Amino acid sequence: MENINQDLNNLSKNVDRNIENKNFMSLMDLFEKTKLERRSRNINNIIRYWIGLLDDYLWWILENELVVVGAWTGIWKTEIANSIAIHNAKRGFKVNLLALEWDPWEIYYRYIQWEINKKLAWMKYIKPQEFRLNLVDIEAIEDEVVANTPQSLRDNLKIYWKKEIPNQSRLEDIFTESVEDCDLIVLDHLHYLDYNWESEARGITGIMKMVKMATEILRVPVVLISHLSRNLSWRPKISDLHWSSNIEKNANTVILLNPCDSSELVNNLEDWKYYRWTEIIVAKNRTGVPVPAVFETHFNLKTKEYMNWEDFNLLSPDETNRVSIDDKIDSIVF
Repeated sequence: MENINQDLNNLSKNVDRNIENKNFMSLMDLFEKTKLERRSRNINNIIRYWIGLLDDYLWWILENELVVVGAWTGIWKTEIANSIAIHNAKRGFKVNLLALEWDPWEIYYRYIQWEINKKLAWMKYIKPQEFRLNLVDIEAIEDEVVANTPQSLRDNLKIYWKKEIPNQSRLEDIFTESVEDCDLIVLDHLHYLDYNWESEARGITGIMKMVKMATEILRVPVVLISHLSRNLSWRPKISDLHWSSNIEKNANTVILLNPCDSSELVNNLEDWKYYRWTEIIVAKNRTGVPVPAVFETHFNLKTKEYMNWEDFNLLSPDETNRVSIDDKIDSIVF
């Protein structure tokens, strides 16, 4: 396997040299380069979303992909950023998490409470208020979770706080530095970048061009969390991204989250009050999967995870709705 990968790497370098000697890429150059990239991929060594529905449908985050996740305030955007960063770091990928919305202590509260509640399962749910105010005796399990934090997570996750990125120049430096020692950048979130622009639209445009350059030239994928505008339509559209024209044009993939009203399905769940019925909308994708695609799921407030489609499907009171994930795709024209 190592010899095959080395041969592919050598062939790829030859193709790159051939392209550099011209002012264009011929069709066969494109075919040869893309063929080699495809054959060198290893399904066991890919960056994932760690949301079952998205991993089933989109499969992975490509090495040059800009993924935008958009939602209104309070719809678990940070939980998704946190989950993508932590899970991929655990698997050995070097991840830079630009936590622009958080205070430094927040990742501790989020991650440790998340792990404690998963460990306790359904025996006891430690509420955020109880955990942060130290109202319950969980010191022993807290120490256990901290001590058992995987070495891969300790080694591979770097966190940048907002005060460490005081200007756009520093942000650009972080992206440039990442090419040497990073497999994924997670930026949470775009609209917390406030560098006293004369025009926010122009400032966002500059940031988006810089982020896109990171994916195309530095070949580091970026997951970018974004606010939606306050349009509050019945189902968010790609045009609801705040300053959307500057974002959607550069994104390879756009995922939108839509909180739904409580449904009768929730009442079929034990501890149903800890679930939130949610739509995950794949509004744009340049790898060829059909879009828009809409999936229903539940967000579990205890484990901070989305229910996979198979489990959600079993809750359906209608036998005819119990179909495969491919059939579940609801192609809706916005």
